[in-house]
Amino acid sequence: MDLLEIFKDSEDIIFVPAKTVVIREGDEGNKMYVVMDGEVSISIKDRVIATAGDGEIVGEMALISPDLRSATVTATADSHLAVIDQASFDSLLNHVPEFTMHVMDVLADRLKAAFEMIEES
Repeated sequence: MDLLEIFKDSEDIIFVPAKTVVIREGDEGNKMYVVMDGEVSISIKDRVIATAGDGEIVGEMALISPDLRSATVTATADSHLAVIDQASFDSLLNHVPEFTMHVMDVLADRLKAAFEMIEES
């Protein structure tokens, strides 16, 4: 799924300088992001479990579950992120079936990475 194409004309694209924390583990969340360009790291308890680059999503769990943020996302390079709020997320789930499968694939991959991190501890 080409999220870069879907969000290329979005009015909700923000610039995030390198080393900026976008999402903090334990905080409340109501947005997710598409990395339009740049790169972010995803960490749990200060251990990086994954990185996300152009066209990848982060923060999706906050729009699926009301729990606190489960990971920290930090820009590792200057980045542009498309912001997706709950209403936009719900609309995508209802009108773009491929998006639903894409989010499920991302969740599965991140869950595997978290389990691997636990096993290595």
